[in-house]
Amino acid sequence: MTQFNPISGRTTTLMSSNQLLSAVRRSQIDLLERQSQISTGVKVGKPSDAPSDASSIQSLQRALEAREQHEGNLQFALTILNNTDTAIGDATGIIQETKSIASSQIGVGSSAETRETMSHLIDAQIQAMVDIANRSVQGVALFGGRHSSTADGQVFVNELGGVRYIGSTEDLAGDVGLDRPLAFNANGGSVFGALSARVKGQVDLDPQATTATPLTDLNGAQASGIRKGTIVVNTDSTTINVDLTDADTMGDVVTRINEAINTVDPTAGSIAIGTNGFSLTANAGHTISITNVGTGQTASDLGIAISAVATTVNGADVGPRLTELTSVAALGVAVDLVNGLNITHGSKTKVADFSAATNIQDMINVVDQLDLGLRLEINAAGTGLDIISEISGIELSVGENAGGTTADDLGIRSFGVATELKAFHHGLGVSSITGADDFRFQLHDGSTFNVNIDGVNTVTELVNTIQTAAATAGLTVGTPGTGGTDFNIGLATNGNGMLFEDGTTGVNDFQVQQLGLSLAATDLGIYTNAGTGNSIQGQDVATVRVESVFTHLISLRDALVLDDTRGITFAGEGIENDIKDLTRARADVGVRAQRVEQQQQRSADLKITEQTFLSELRDTELTEAISNFTALQQQLQASLLVGSQNLQLSLLNFLR
Repeated sequence: MTQFNPISGRTTTLMSSNQLLSAVRRSQIDLLERQSQISTGVKVGKPSDAPSDASSIQSLQRALEAREQHEGNLQFALTILNNTDTAIGDATGIIQETKSIASSQIGVGSSAETRETMSHLIDAQIQAMVDIANRSVQGVALFGGRHSSTADGQVFVNELGGVRYIGSTEDLAGDVGLDRPLAFNANGGSVFGALSARVKGQVDLDPQATTATPLTDLNGAQASGIRKGTIVVNTDSTTINVDLTDADTMGDVVTRINEAINTVDPTAGSIAIGTNGFSLTANAGHTISITNVGTGQTASDLGIAISAVATTVNGADVGPRLTELTSVAALGVAVDLVNGLNITHGSKTKVADFSAATNIQDMINVVDQLDLGLRLEINAAGTGLDIISEISGIELSVGENAGGTTADDLGIRSFGVATELKAFHHGLGVSSITGADDFRFQLHDGSTFNVNIDGVNTVTELVNTIQTAAATAGLTVGTPGTGGTDFNIGLATNGNGMLFEDGTTGVNDFQVQQLGLSLAATDLGIYTNAGTGNSIQGQDVATVRVESVFTHLISLRDALVLDDTRGITFAGEGIENDIKDLTRARADVGVRAQRVEQQQQRSADLKITEQTFLSELRDTELTEAISNFTALQQQLQASLLVGSQNLQLSLLNFLR
């Protein structure tokens, strides 16, 4: 059957039907899309809906998802910082009250009974401070740094009569949309000074270079580490580039350079590892030189930008750093590992036995296993060892054991020859009378000599001054253990303190007497009468302690109990410094909280902008969509009307 279509002319009924169905289908699809856009408010539901905008839409969606996470992190960080700020404020209030108490207990206005009563109040303040320091919010210790707390959430615990900090020295940090992670809590070291007690190593242990020494463990000849790259090896005027970009150890450097030399002439020479760097040898009749490539610094950093002509030339010291894996056999100084360290921390004394240690990590483990609240650490320069106390309120002494030299060899003796007198008594120093003799030694045979310590700054200078005074008095002088001398002087062979020996005979007491108003003998810990004894071992007056809030509170409490006016004054001075430190810590927290608030506002503004851009690309313009929807409805109705007219099946239509 055919019919006449006014647009396309005479067509078959099937063709007309198909055209109608196609037009209706298109209209229905368009209607469905517009209906979906109106109901969902989104005009781009899949990439094929707008290929040119799909990438931008996906990028904006990812940015908004990340911003949601950042905003959650910002709110969490602000909560922690605000609570930290409040906690520091509470701690500052306690310290200020304690400072007032200390000030009121100095002078004639107070009595021993009153001070005893006040000590109980300070004891309560100590516990209140511990409680503040252990505060946590949403499972985060406000002052624990990055370190996890104990099972009960504490990072400050009572131990050995003091307060131990088991947290970290680094703060927790999170991604809040800034260019770098933002620290959002604090740590006990920076706020309360909980890890400030440190016996600093005075000796460079000078670790030796080996083939296994990683290049990352070298300070470099130019103190800039090792900047790996390509170097030029010239052997008898033949140059070969040697790629060291992926070299890992000093042994790798040696292997690759020697391969380059051997390629030219196996008899020309070689490079080897010396004590602290490399050495280049050119055999007779040969010349070998090593240079940088262009502006590269690899050869210079390795200390091998050198030339050898029929000789051996040592490169510069590349400064191997001490690491946990450094072998004790590779140390450049002799260390007595047999006798170990005599360590006293608070009321406990233990010996750190290093006789089985093969590397630095073994030594670190030995100290850790003493369970004294101490850490043995490699110093920041990578040259020596430090001992750090984690417990506030008690004293630390590191000395020799059984006549050994371990503490001196490692440079970590708390009362050593390099110790300054001003460090005695935790910074109080030694009181002397300028221009007058400070104390007198009396020996068994009645011999005496006076000592003036004007200008004496260190233990070594003190020993020399006493030796000179004894020799001037006509006495023969030696070191502890020396026989046949009148007077011996040195440091204690077990523990710490000065050691004096009387080699004379007679009926007089061996003693140290104070002279005039000088308190030097007392402050040096040697104001002693040994009677008929032949030796005097002075007190250890060079102990170290954590200079923290807790230490000063404990010191104040103890001074009040002992009715010690000088101790109260000294503790009060420490507490005054604590107030300043807490104020600085609170200011730091406040600055970080302000940065978080500013970032929150900035993030909110950016979020609006991103949402606006996303809406313009993805969302439906309702007015336009509704207009299109109405037009499509009319189009569909028109198509159906025309179709109904075209597909009429009457005899008349058939005959036309």
